[in-house]
Amino acid sequence: MRDNRLVTDIKSSLDIAEVIGQFTSLRRTLRGYSGLCPFHDEKTPSFHVYSDTQTYYCFSCHEAGDIFTFIMKKNGLTFSEAVEVLAGQAGIDLSKYKVSSSPKRSRSLFDVMNLAGEYFRECFRRLPGGKAYFLRRGFTENDAEVFGLGYAPDSWDGLIHSLRQKGVSDKELVDTGLVSQGERGIYDRFRGRLIFPVKDLSGRIIAFGGRTIAGSQAKYINSPESELYRKRSNLYLIDKASSKIRESGFSILCEGYMDALRLHKSGFTQAVASLGTSLTAEQAGLLKRFADRCYICYDTDSAGVAASIRGMYILLQSGLDVRVVRLPEGKDPDDFLSANPPEKFSKALDESLSLIDFHIETLRPMLSDPLRRKRAVNELWEGVKKIDPYEALRYLGSLSNAFGLPHDEIQRKILGENPQESQLVKINSPDSVPIDNGLDCAFCSLLMKYKECRLAVKPDEIRGLLADEDAIITAEAILNDDPEKLMNLWLTIGDDTRVAIIAKGDIFLSGIKGSTWQEKLETIRSDLKAQKLKRRIRTLKEKLKVNTASLEEANEFMELRLKLQKLKI
Repeated sequence: MRDNRLVTDIKSSLDIAEVIGQFTSLRRTLRGYSGLCPFHDEKTPSFHVYSDTQTYYCFSCHEAGDIFTFIMKKNGLTFSEAVEVLAGQAGIDLSKYKVSSSPKRSRSLFDVMNLAGEYFRECFRRLPGGKAYFLRRGFTENDAEVFGLGYAPDSWDGLIHSLRQKGVSDKELVDTGLVSQGERGIYDRFRGRLIFPVKDLSGRIIAFGGRTIAGSQAKYINSPESELYRKRSNLYLIDKASSKIRESGFSILCEGYMDALRLHKSGFTQAVASLGTSLTAEQAGLLKRFADRCYICYDTDSAGVAASIRGMYILLQSGLDVRVVRLPEGKDPDDFLSANPPEKFSKALDESLSLIDFHIETLRPMLSDPLRRKRAVNELWEGVKKIDPYEALRYLGSLSNAFGLPHDEIQRKILGENPQESQLVKINSPDSVPIDNGLDCAFCSLLMKYKECRLAVKPDEIRGLLADEDAIITAEAILNDDPEKLMNLWLTIGDDTRVAIIAKGDIFLSGIKGSTWQEKLETIRSDLKAQKLKRRIRTLKEKLKVNTASLEEANEFMELRLKLQKLKI
């Protein structure tokens, strides 16, 4: 029997859009949110979440219900199990509620994974192999406890024997992927390995990863797909990183378990790892649920760059603002942070490139080689074609630079007006796009990218900061309307000025100091005020030269010069 007070408290503590957003990427609508249905495959969004009623409905497969119905259907849980899961997410103590007793339910697969996790952790504590390797890598026993690390001894049936004693059936062992099937029966999948538990957003173990410590086997093995685990939909440490990602406004995506652990230990708790799989739209949607920006920090070994870039475009295609962190060649985050202080990694974040700019940089030798230029052009356009045209227009300046062509020709290509392919294979060296009002454009770009930034900027601040009238008009428009609708309108009516300002701003913004929008806004504000001060000083100086300055203006000139010296700008 239900405790209605508990149900009410859970509903009031959780937003249904937050919960469903863990499973599918949602976009805001007039009444709530919409997205691809998590209950069936579709290409056109027909799934709607209604904020006012805290319910959902799919107009295609007709699935409908509330927050409890969703969790029950999506995870195959009973109502009582769904209550436990959602209460955990809401931070509600079930012991404070009177929930009438019900027949003892059978053990869930999550329970089996928890028992396995306990076994691996106990082996880590009492056996030397895994612990010794972990400590040699510069971690501590406390790190192992915090992240739930374990050790699988080099035994064919150690885990099987332990879990059978606790009443776990062979079928449950098979269903969770903890064992493999051989000619003589089942045997432990993980043997002689350091064990990393993979958890869902609720903190429940859904899979394990194992790293060899002897070097004679495959370096990593992972749990197979199961009822609990779909590797394309999950990220290692997302349970620990999600709140920090939302708070900081960005995620850091790396490849390996050790990379993610090292980043967390070094203070970068936004880090998650991609579980040794090619990047997927589901993983992109999971990251976008918490923040729009994602820093990719993969091994920069040139042999794997091309494959990595193809995966990164999936993230860009999903609407993430993708930045690529460049570490010394052959170094991954674990290597880099083992040898350098965290401040150097922060600097690498500040100096990261947009995916398009990074792709262009990797292709630069080919773009400047007449014999290989066509191949480089085709490769770059293959990437650009994968993303939304309006998103691609943000990189108009970078693409124009790469191909040495005017903005309008690149724009026609992006929008499908198909200029001659030969136009894109010119061999002339690209010149830099002139940016006369880069800070003004960067300010507009920052407003366009971040809703939080638009809320932090007051309309009456615009004219006091910006100097360029077109930039002022652009910024005021962004503050008063939906940015996506505005961009569509500007492209429809052919307002090249507005589009060019945003494109220029994106280029300039990448060089602005700061890893968050708040830091970049602070830098831009400071630099714009400094520019304004310098312009006023130049104006007064010209007046003084020709003896047209008033006494008040002469005094103002001296005061501003003194202020400039104090600011050291």
